[in-house]
Amino acid sequence: MVTDMVEAVRDGLGAVLMALDGVAVERAEAAGGTDLDAIAGEYADLLRQAQALSAELDCGEPLRFSVRGANRRVVFAFMPGDLAVGVEAGPAGLRGQMGYIAAQAMQQLGEL
Repeated sequence: MVTDMVEAVRDGLGAVLMALDGVAVERAEAAGGTDLDAIAGEYADLLRQAQALSAELDCGEPLRFSVRGANRRVVFAFMPGDLAVGVEAGPAGLRGQMGYIAAQAMQQLGEL
């Protein structure tokens, strides 16, 4: 599943299915991609904070979390339970496409 995500995203560098404790459950990296274990570990706390903030502001369950840097973009989709799926792309990656691919992956996992 995560391999398909990398291939479906323009300038895709990697994808990860992770637990919100920072453990990567499944990952796929393209050549030049980042260490997805490190991404899972580093972003886990931010994802939990986003969930807490969403609850505090009475926004409902958060759907996505994204970070856009000069060289890379990362989009995460929250999944039921304590899981998230994230996709990483280079600067030419399209955030909308990344979010769509992450949402599709979330739907596929929900059907299992």
